[in-house]
Amino acid sequence: MQPYTSMDDQFLGKINKIIEDHLDNEHFSVEDLAKDVGISRSMLHRKLVRLTGKSAGDFITGKRLIRAREMLEKDVATTSEIAYKVGFSSPSYFTKVFKNYFSMLPGDVRKGSAIPTHAQPISQSTSPLPGRKNLKRRIIALVIATILIGIGIIVFQQFAGPEPAEKSIAILPFENLSTDAENRFFADGIVEDLLYRLSSISDLKVISRTSSEVFRDKGSKTVPDIAKLLGVNYILEGSVQQMADQLRINIQLIDARSDDHILSKQFDRKLQEVFTIQSEIADLIASELSLVLTEQQADKLKKNHITSLKALEYIQLGRYHLNQRDAKSIYTSIEYFRKAITEDPGQALAYAEMADAYFISSWYGYINRQTGRDSAEYLALKAVKIDRNIGEAHTVLGVIYNEYDWNYVLAEKEFQRAMFLNPNHATNYQYYAELLTSLGNLNMARELFNKAIQLDPFSYIVRFSSSYAYFREKKYEQAITEFKICEGLGKNNTGPLEKEFFIHIKTGNPGDALKSYKKLGMMTSEWTPETADSIFQAEGIRGLLLWKLKIGNWNYPMGEAQFYAMLGEKDKALHVMERALEKGLMDPFNTADPEFEDLRSEPRFIAIREKMGLPPLH
Repeated sequence: MQPYTSMDDQFLGKINKIIEDHLDNEHFSVEDLAKDVGISRSMLHRKLVRLTGKSAGDFITGKRLIRAREMLEKDVATTSEIAYKVGFSSPSYFTKVFKNYFSMLPGDVRKGSAIPTHAQPISQSTSPLPGRKNLKRRIIALVIATILIGIGIIVFQQFAGPEPAEKSIAILPFENLSTDAENRFFADGIVEDLLYRLSSISDLKVISRTSSEVFRDKGSKTVPDIAKLLGVNYILEGSVQQMADQLRINIQLIDARSDDHILSKQFDRKLQEVFTIQSEIADLIASELSLVLTEQQADKLKKNHITSLKALEYIQLGRYHLNQRDAKSIYTSIEYFRKAITEDPGQALAYAEMADAYFISSWYGYINRQTGRDSAEYLALKAVKIDRNIGEAHTVLGVIYNEYDWNYVLAEKEFQRAMFLNPNHATNYQYYAELLTSLGNLNMARELFNKAIQLDPFSYIVRFSSSYAYFREKKYEQAITEFKICEGLGKNNTGPLEKEFFIHIKTGNPGDALKSYKKLGMMTSEWTPETADSIFQAEGIRGLLLWKLKIGNWNYPMGEAQFYAMLGEKDKALHVMERALEKGLMDPFNTADPEFEDLRSEPRFIAIREKMGLPPLH
């Protein structure tokens, strides 16, 4: 599928304008809209479903409700008055529809609050944001984590990637030369801003910050060493020093092939000029690398999407906590994104990041699934409304429509749009590849997985998703290789060992399966190696599977279904899957797992796939 065309944009713009003009007319109908647009009702319906995934009626209602929420946030009138202004003749009915759409009552929307407040990843905690001491502790923890990730480099070095693209760059974490350790987040924000500017350039391969972060402490590694591991030809290094209202930024652009500095520049400016400096640096890099830019890319390179220093700091702090992935850290990240928006209400990126936080929080089960889904969609749409060219928001919309709504056409459209706007967003390629895997388009999915790995080679989640896809294709040798890399990158994640256990069972290697099972038990503390040996000697592989089912923590129902399927317990596996389907917990990506191979001809399994809108498996 192709990204939105200018004709699509013009059509939606016309639709939105017509609805806005008739917003207070309660009698304005789908027929009226079709007549004003100049097409039939059926054609209007088909076009809106194709472009937005919504019927014409739902689209009109959504526009009314979104405008009502904006009015409520600005406190321009009473709830009843606002209901009438957006075309509802009954305030009570308006309240009901509003609650169904936003999962909150109109009265819950406070003046100036454009952010959902009803969903919190942890219980009603109002813990203060971390102070300076806590932040310093977290910095130390991050350094330790970086050392652990560095262990993964040893594993990764055994599997060299493709030759780097001619025009490819990694921006290493800038050194904080200020006396205050907290300024590290300011320095990281500068790096993030540069990545944001450069990532839209299709002529340039830009490594994700997740992978560049591994080299915060380079140790004995040279620039050519790091460039080889990251698969790039150019490295940008830098330092930041803040002194009162003065700012000094040093940068060095290095051609890693010759280890020559091709650009070195120092900027001494007022602190408030930081965004102008960012634009100049990005422009210098584009010039030195002789990049061919479209008008849109040139505009993004120069445009300051953040206008507040505080907002920049809050966004970076929010990202830091979001990357920790536990419930409390995600809640803290949301609070920082809120603060960024308070500082800079027109900050689309903060809305997009908060949307991602709500999606992850609901996906991990920290908050109500539907609440998280709706909050994430609202925030992502808010980001797009502020800046229609923000690819990150389209990525969040894509994963929502894929994983939660099973609307694969609309999900693909969002992923395509995100890829067009930000061709260097590794997560978008990963999510899009997962969608294509679910639909059976394995060749294109593999291309996208490989692209994601090239952009973020040290990302555990990207690597694991890719190795999982090899597992589904029964390419077990490649899967094992990738899972071993994952073990080095994600030291506390059980997924690689569990899948290695299944692979060894399927390939008839019970001894290796037992080894993986022992490691899994040691990681989860669910059983000791001695216990595993005893069970295996008495009951073999079947005993190991039964033991895991007996004592396992099954917050993720598909995992339980996989173990039942491996045991040949078809009815129990299908029962678990049907129960998950009822609760909306089925993941399209997992229904094609090799564990379920013997279920594929079962009518109940076929019915599950059909209800999810997935094609038959062959």
